[in-house]
Amino acid sequence: MTSLAQDAITLFVVIDPVGTVPLFLTLTRHLDPVSRRKVATRCVIASGLVLLAFLVLGHGLLGALGIGIPAFRVAGGIVVFLFGLQMIFETEQKNRTAHGESGHDLAIFPLAFPAVAGPAAMLTVILVSEPGRATLMDRVLVGAILLIILATTWIMFLLANPIQHLLGKAGANLISRVLGMLLAALAAQTALDGLSQYIATSMPVVTIPPASSSE
Repeated sequence: MTSLAQDAITLFVVIDPVGTVPLFLTLTRHLDPVSRRKVATRCVIASGLVLLAFLVLGHGLLGALGIGIPAFRVAGGIVVFLFGLQMIFETEQKNRTAHGESGHDLAIFPLAFPAVAGPAAMLTVILVSEPGRATLMDRVLVGAILLIILATTWIMFLLANPIQHLLGKAGANLISRVLGMLLAALAAQTALDGLSQYIATSMPVVTIPPASSSE
């Protein structure tokens, strides 16, 4: 699997368009179709702005804070790994999030954050665009992938009712668990790569002098 394909899969899983559909339905059940479309549009635009900002500015922020890429890969991999486990074992998480306080813009909270552009998605965007492994063209492609995934999320929000009827609650949970397992595996590999990179760049190199030959 190429690095770009792996990045695309990881981003799709952490943004999780399929798993966010039940939350969207729950939050917008009292809205008419026009208002529901507006909520979906504002959510996707807000999520896109946040994730693209992390794509462009994330590494500058890390540099300003003095955080190295290996350390961030380890920490980010662990966080995304835990998010994957949460997808596997905590199927009611998004439904519980839906019962938050009212009186705010649902498109921003909890739809855009933390459902679509959550911490795991932000960390993943920074990880897949790190300067050591991503050229400028790679970052442009990652940005294009983000836009495609967000457009897919918008379409799935608009088709939320048919999708829910087609998959059913059990089908949506099954897809979420399978994607969670895939995400956990990719995140574990990211953390291990970061640890290996840290060891290779930080551990002192020990040289053993050759044994002197006896005359």
